Amino acid sequence: MKKILVVDNDKLMLELMNNILSERGHEVVTAEGGLSAMDILKTYTPDIIFVDLVMPNIEGKQLCKIIRGMPELKDVAIVILSAIAAEEDIKIEEFKANACIAKGPINEMGKHIVKIVDELGLTPLRGLPGETIGVPGIYSRNITKELLSIKHHFQIILGKISEGVLEITAGGRIVYANSIALSIIEIPEEKLLGPHFIDLFADDDRHRVAELMKPSGDKPQITTEEFPLRLNGHQVTLQFLPIDEYAATSLVILNDITERLQAEEDKKKLEAQLQHTQKMEAIGTLAGGVAHDLNNILGGLVSYPELLLLQLPEDSPLRKSILTIQKSGEKAAAVVEDLLTLARRGVVVTEVVNLNDVIAEYLKSPEHEKLQSYHPGVHIETRLEKDGLNILGSSTHLSKTVMNLVSNATEAIPEKGRIVVTTENRYIDRPVSGYEDVVKGDYVVLTISDTGTGIAPDDIEKIFEPFYTKKKMGKSGTGLGMAVVWGTVKDHNGCIDVQSTEGKGTTFTLYFPVTREKLPEDKSHLAIESYSGNGESILIVDDVEEQRQIASGMLKELGYSVVSVSSGEEAVEYLKTNKVDLLVLDMIMDPGMDGLDTYKQIIELHPGQKAIIASGFSETARVKEVQGLGAGAYIKKPFLLEKIGLAVKEELKK
Repeated sequence: MKKILVVDNDKLMLELMNNILSERGHEVVTAEGGLSAMDILKTYTPDIIFVDLVMPNIEGKQLCKIIRGMPELKDVAIVILSAIAAEEDIKIEEFKANACIAKGPINEMGKHIVKIVDELGLTPLRGLPGETIGVPGIYSRNITKELLSIKHHFQIILGKISEGVLEITAGGRIVYANSIALSIIEIPEEKLLGPHFIDLFADDDRHRVAELMKPSGDKPQITTEEFPLRLNGHQVTLQFLPIDEYAATSLVILNDITERLQAEEDKKKLEAQLQHTQKMEAIGTLAGGVAHDLNNILGGLVSYPELLLLQLPEDSPLRKSILTIQKSGEKAAAVVEDLLTLARRGVVVTEVVNLNDVIAEYLKSPEHEKLQSYHPGVHIETRLEKDGLNILGSSTHLSKTVMNLVSNATEAIPEKGRIVVTTENRYIDRPVSGYEDVVKGDYVVLTISDTGTGIAPDDIEKIFEPFYTKKKMGKSGTGLGMAVVWGTVKDHNGCIDVQSTEGKGTTFTLYFPVTREKLPEDKSHLAIESYSGNGESILIVDDVEEQRQIASGMLKELGYSVVSVSSGEEAVEYLKTNKVDLLVLDMIMDPGMDGLDTYKQIIELHPGQKAIIASGFSETARVKEVQGLGAGAYIKKPFLLEKIGLAVKEELKK
């Protein structure tokens, strides 16, 4: 006895099959269509499945694919029952079926069915007939040929149009998807057909989809582009189209507007950035002209009081008034200096600067001590990278940037609070989006965070504009501080990001490109001989050419023999015919294998292969997994000669 499932939308055919097979002692279960069959197969595993090809909703071809995609049904035999065998050449292998029987005269068809069922129990599946059984004696019908031709014609059209097309039942289950819909949803057809359409959406969008799916007669239901729905990371609009009043299904048109919305957003962002840049340049030009004239005027206000004071006795009643004039002139001169900085637009960045030194010097300065005396409840904490890399820039302008940011942070804290000043070497290997986009590369990152009142969302876009300030008139500042910060960052080819929450605080993150040039002063380091090599062979695996060049140059300088490749695949190929003493392996490589997958393949070729791991990101679970497989130290990019030298030396000693 065999367990047999028969799938056909014709009730008479189901009854006939049940009679034929039951009389032979087999257990027969019937399903009136593909959806019903899928529900039955969730809890029932037959030995043989008979499938009709032409059925409403899910057709036989799709049902066969779904069955073959279910691991628990991989050994089930599939037999196709075809009423169109004389009109269409059925290729059994395309359906992954074991046999195909033509529907024809009942007596002949019954014999073929019984014979196939018996043979499936005795013959290996691959030994069954490859051609449709029972075709002789069935005459081709022109009307069927025409209908099949029309059907194929429409399938080609649906496959070529730019919108996704789904067909769903009155109960909301998916029974058809064209190729575009499959690409948007990113679920294989055999897994997509059958489940409910509404389950594709996030919980907070499902109520909208449910409203659209409610019967509306012959009137289409449409979502607008102003309020798109989220579908598997895509922004889509939906259009529900009833086929006709008698149809049990309706069409859903998916229009993926993700790229267009992103393009429009990018365009708006670029336009805003261009307007901001043009505005800053225009203000800078104006500021430069004003500053030039003011400088000439202020010369007398600053210089003459000093001369007058030299000529007056210490007890002169005029000294106090003249000192007031002098201090006012000095304040005005500071404003002019800010205007000139804003107008300069292009600091000559030829001086090698270490940001840690700039910060340390500012925090010891009289200006900072004065600021702290006014705000004793504000605690400043520094977390500076021990081996901070250098940048090219102007220490004067960078110091003023630090001063303005720390001053603003201090004044944003009403009474007691904390400011954290952080520097970090960071390798960005994927663009970072924020207030400004940060491109790939090595950076020294300056972060200044406070626990102050925060900045309102509407104000963040304006804080870098000259003379824009929320401070009380006369309390402090000129409204130029943040404009100077923005100008200095731009002059140093850097980027700035702002994150703020009202009532919690603000974080400014400044990115400055790294230079490999050294400071004029000597720094105390370990002797280079202590981590130099002796000709050992090293393979560098990194997808970024600049990183390969930097690492290669450093290791060659240390006396190693170095080869570099640009992907995990290349590394595996190289090591099929070569051996190396050590790998320097990047963790993130796009496209292709990452560091973990690369190392797994390499240790199959060379068990125990020594390696150190490099990445621009913090340690991750995948880094720990690589180390668990035998890799050594993890070094964070950007590369430093001493760090990479010590890591290599230590690993080679093992």
